[in-house]
Amino acid sequence: MKKRSSATVALAASCAAVLAMAGCGANSGNATKTADGKPIVTVQVIKDARLGKMSSLGWVKDLEAACGCSIKWQETAASSWDQAKGAQLASGDVADVTIGGYGTGDIAQYSSLFMDLNSHLKDMPNLSKAFKDEPYGQVVSTQADGKIQGTPNIAPTRESNSSNHLFINKVWLDKLGLKVPTTWDEYEAVLKAFKTGDPNGNGKADEIPLDMNKPDTDGFGSFQMNIFLTSLGIPLSSHAAGTVGMYVKDGKVHNYLTDNRYKQTIQFLHKLWKDGVISKDAFTHDWSQYTSTAKGDQKTAVVGSSVMWTPDDLFGTALGNQYITIPTLKASADQSEKTVWSFNGDDLKYQANKAVIKAKPANLDATLKLVDAFYSPDMSIQMTYGAFGTCVKKNGDKDYTVLKPTDSTKNAGDWQFSHALADGAPVYLSRDMKVKIESEETGVGEVDAVYNDDYANMNMNTDVLYSNMPVTSKQQETLTANATGLTQITMSNFAKWVTEGGVENEWDAYQKTLKDNKLDEDIKIQQDIYDSYKARMDKLGVDLNTLVGAQH
Repeated sequence: MKKRSSATVALAASCAAVLAMAGCGANSGNATKTADGKPIVTVQVIKDARLGKMSSLGWVKDLEAACGCSIKWQETAASSWDQAKGAQLASGDVADVTIGGYGTGDIAQYSSLFMDLNSHLKDMPNLSKAFKDEPYGQVVSTQADGKIQGTPNIAPTRESNSSNHLFINKVWLDKLGLKVPTTWDEYEAVLKAFKTGDPNGNGKADEIPLDMNKPDTDGFGSFQMNIFLTSLGIPLSSHAAGTVGMYVKDGKVHNYLTDNRYKQTIQFLHKLWKDGVISKDAFTHDWSQYTSTAKGDQKTAVVGSSVMWTPDDLFGTALGNQYITIPTLKASADQSEKTVWSFNGDDLKYQANKAVIKAKPANLDATLKLVDAFYSPDMSIQMTYGAFGTCVKKNGDKDYTVLKPTDSTKNAGDWQFSHALADGAPVYLSRDMKVKIESEETGVGEVDAVYNDDYANMNMNTDVLYSNMPVTSKQQETLTANATGLTQITMSNFAKWVTEGGVENEWDAYQKTLKDNKLDEDIKIQQDIYDSYKARMDKLGVDLNTLVGAQH
């Protein structure tokens, strides 16, 4: 008998550990039909913590009716998915359909586990129509080898071009007689005044002038300190694995980790840290702590400025109206660089791989019908906002009203995420759908419009590192091998330089270390990936300046 390796034993242990929460063997139940003969389709769904049991959602019955099947749900919290995912991919036993679980890199590495839909599109009229109407949806769904192994979330009328928006407490500004800052120096002066002027009026020195989401260990993500690079003309976009520091300008891939503007941004942040205006927990708090600090007791604001989706999402409905959105700050009033902003509108409106199908599902026809049903108008609106009657009113064909939350303790975002898959759903919200939203909260469209002048300094066809660019298995292998060294060097130095200083003296040695860890190789690979993706866009006639509503 062949002796099992230690890796195999470890995998078995890992599988056992996650079996209860996600199913290491995603299809551990062998039944393929119900007692009354309906085909069973297993669906693995990666869920937001606010969402209840899938079987309790009103729209699920409509979904089962559309496919004529019985859905066997396998539900995993997003916070637990990485461990469960590794076990499932390693074992090769994935669900018939997985929603929100696998990215481009996963599909490239484990391509044999997933179905190529090219030959099945003829049997999927809703998805085929979505691709015809919105060719960029097909671009983001196509792998480097031409296979379509994931289906997207397509919402071209989604209002925002960025997940990131910089907020400042206008009530505090007014109380202290301060103007809205437009430069780094003005921003610093405002934050220092927030620290010492008791702007929330409670007589306590409890104000946190600036708080942000902590940097990731594997690179920068949303709502983080690198957002200030946009002040110096560096357009931020993708946070995909292997892209730390990468950006595109005029069709050429660069990396800001070697750019003096990155050093200048770190020096500015260190100055703020020395001033004591950045939260002392900015490098350590988790997501829950970050957002709960901003919301506070919903009576007295404690955070002066931060970055998020909308003020209500971060600060809560009781405090959100104290905050305004400010456009990109200039590093200095007389700078020559044009300001830009963080852009991921391509991903917000055309998200890749929201659903993938197993290579050989037990009930092929039912599985295809199920996935195609996601893209019908009625299912798309319910999977995004919640069930008819409770969350959405259907007024007529493709005409809907998203109702106000009936729970006064929840804002519109929390209500949506507790009743639907929201932005993570595999759906098609077409341009001809009428969707009225009753909530009176500040919408993200109003928030995002503040950056129109900054977006105008970007060409979305040549200045964006797109979020969903597919990679070959060889490219993925190289990027993964290089990532450990590059990200460890980058993120540890960033934290040290912001909190302790020293970037000036260590900059040259840092540059050499990046080269030694094959940063140049990564830039070349990212250029190849970008060129291939851009060629596919051009072939299908995609113009993102038009699609995302950016003015250029």
